[in-house]
Amino acid sequence: MRNGTDIKVFYLYAFAGMKFKNLYFTLFLMIYLATVMGNIIIIVLTKMDHNLQTPMYFLLRNLAFLDICYTSTTLPQMLVNLIVEQLAISLSACIVQLFVFLSLAASESSLLATMAYDRYVAICNPLRYSVIMSKEVCFHTVSGTWVIGSVYGAIHTANTFRLPLCGSNVLNHYFCDIPPLLKISCIDTLPNEATVFALGGFLMLGCFLMIFGSYSMELMEIAENSTQQLYR
Repeated sequence: MRNGTDIKVFYLYAFAGMKFKNLYFTLFLMIYLATVMGNIIIIVLTKMDHNLQTPMYFLLRNLAFLDICYTSTTLPQMLVNLIVEQLAISLSACIVQLFVFLSLAASESSLLATMAYDRYVAICNPLRYSVIMSKEVCFHTVSGTWVIGSVYGAIHTANTFRLPLCGSNVLNHYFCDIPPLLKISCIDTLPNEATVFALGGFLMLGCFLMIFGSYSMELMEIAENSTQQLYR
């Protein structure tokens, strides 16, 4: 048994023996470039037009930025892994990648819930929209999503890399993720898996309920207004 700190490098071995690698490389490269360029266009256009300096587009710009960062955390490495069959990644780079990946995923989920609440206020309480969703509130809300994501990522990253690792340092994956890292642990990983499901479930369920509740209230408000207009 050796501690995880004794391992200086991991090898990503996700696409061993895969056929048509050049085709997959071209396909995923096009998807990645389209994703990045599309989000950059959203950021630039909504920033240049003074009519779009509203809370909704402020949140949309942040979502676009998160999408760029999120896809750039894993996809470029996957593209390299399609060319280099056994790609090496240092321990420190693996730790950083896992933390950033998890943090961005949690931040994006929280931001989507915030955007749903923004639309709820705009439709159900339009007269107070500018007060409830002021610039200060939007800034603090977006900052809160980053804090939530950072805490979420830090907990899982620390919980994963505290485990003693043994055997092969080859990860059957194209980036450093929790499941392949748990597979090379020497001890029972049930507590880690339970933490992943508990925290992940709590975050995802909370965001889902907020999104579902917000849009349900919006649909009810729209239906009520439509009914009132029919009887006038």
